Amino acid sequence: MKTKKLLIVVSIVFFAISFNAQAQRGMRGNAGQGACNIPDLTEEQQTQINELRTAQVSAATQHRAAMNELRAKKRSLSIAENPNMNEINSVIDQMESLRSAHLKSNAAHRQSVREILTPEQRVYFDSRHRNQGQGRGQGNIGRGDGRRGDARPAQGQRGQGRRW
Repeated sequence: MKTKKLLIVVSIVFFAISFNAQAQRGMRGNAGQGACNIPDLTEEQQTQINELRTAQVSAATQHRAAMNELRAKKRSLSIAENPNMNEINSVIDQMESLRSAHLKSNAAHRQSVREILTPEQRVYFDSRHRNQGQGRGQGNIGRGDGRRGDARPAQGQRGQGRRW
């Protein structure tokens, strides 16, 4: 009897872990699947898109590192005994300038990818890759559903991250 109970408990734990792993894997979307799953890509198109993507990922990594440095600097300036608002505002301006350059780089990257595609592939690409702030949580700001980027969790959910 004890062996059966132990076997059932072990099975439940195993299935819970595997379901959790599958759920996390599903959150990544198309990550690591090559050229965005655009139908009928030729080998040449895949190679060109992968080269563009590699350059874009490298630029995004540099952007992220620079933004993290500016965030740390802003935090240090903000918690100083006598904060200098001119310096803080200067760092904020630098952050906005970096963000603007990053958004422009993303837009240029999308257009470079579109130039490689046939008209039929562009239709698919455009329908799957929205440019207007609807990806990666940007469209979720202010929804009150507890997603990242929102200060208020939905009713009945615990908040994550920010504490006011």
